[in-house]
Amino acid sequence: MTEAPLAGSDLVAERIRAGWRDLRRAGSTGPVRTFLYEPDPPLDVAQADALDLIVSHAPVRMSDVASLLHVDPSTATRTVAKLQQLTLVDRTADPLDARVVLVVPSDAGRRLHDRVRARANALLSEMLDTFDAEDRERLASLMERLMAAVDAWRGASGAPASLPSDRVIVADS
Repeated sequence: MTEAPLAGSDLVAERIRAGWRDLRRAGSTGPVRTFLYEPDPPLDVAQADALDLIVSHAPVRMSDVASLLHVDPSTATRTVAKLQQLTLVDRTADPLDARVVLVVPSDAGRRLHDRVRARANALLSEMLDTFDAEDRERLASLMERLMAAVDAWRGASGAPASLPSDRVIVADS
C-alpha cells in the first residue's frame, strides 16, 4: 500500500516536522555535540538544557526546574543530581523556607555554560552566514512564534507551561 502524496498545509507541516527532527538530532549527536563540548565529556541533552535553564534562572527551585524542562519532578531531580555529581551545580536550602531546595550553577557550571553558549553562537553564525540580516531576524521571530505556539499547546493540553520569563529574548546591542 502506498501513501497518498501530501499537499498544501500537510506538506508544509511535514517539512516543518522533518526540519524540527533534523535540527534536534543535529544538535544532540555527532560533530555538533562534540564541537560544543570539547574537550569535556558531552552532557546529554537533558543535562545541557537543565544547566542552561539553571544558569539563566538561578537561584531556581527544583519544582521550577521541572516546570521549565517540562518534565516530571523526579526526572528533574535525577538530572540535577547528575549535574551536581559533575560539580556543575549546587543545591542549597532556601533561606526563607528550609523545606525548599534551590539550585545554583557552580563556578565550573557557569564556565562550561558560557563556553558552550559562545561556541553555539559562533557555530550558528557560521551556519547562517549565507542568510542576510533580514532572513536571520525573520527566522528568529518565526522560531519564537513556533515555541510560543508549542507552549500554548502545552498549557491547553494540561502539560506544564513555561514560566513567564522562559521565552524572554534580549537582543544584543
